[in-house]
Amino acid sequence: MKQNYSEVRWARNFALLNMAEMDAAIVCWDTKYFYFNPRPTQINDQVKTLTGIPNFPSYSSGHSNFSAAAATVLSYLLPDRGTKFTDLAQQASLSRLVGAIHTRQDIEVGQQTGKAVGQYAVTRAQGDGAGSGN
Repeated sequence: MKQNYSEVRWARNFALLNMAEMDAAIVCWDTKYFYFNPRPTQINDQVKTLTGIPNFPSYSSGHSNFSAAAATVLSYLLPDRGTKFTDLAQQASLSRLVGAIHTRQDIEVGQQTGKAVGQYAVTRAQGDGAGSGN
């Protein structure tokens, strides 16, 4: 099915998505350095990863924050694809748990925070007339 999306509207939508992603980064990294929680491999030397671990604190998961924020905004802009975006965000979060890079708490709080940040962006868009994606 051919979609006739306005380039001007999608420039605005892209700005909305990027605003949410930057806000998610700020919230996530403020949280990481406030709590300074170790990663699973730093807590238990029996836990091994194939990739190594990032050089910053664990809590909360950046992948979860970013993915949930993006999924929330994109679900607003493209509601017919919302379930797909949410599923992809969930998979991104779980990949960090399976990879032993984060704890379940890291990813669950990251998802909650990212969703709240994304909803804040959506609320701003609704208030300033940005509307949906067409």
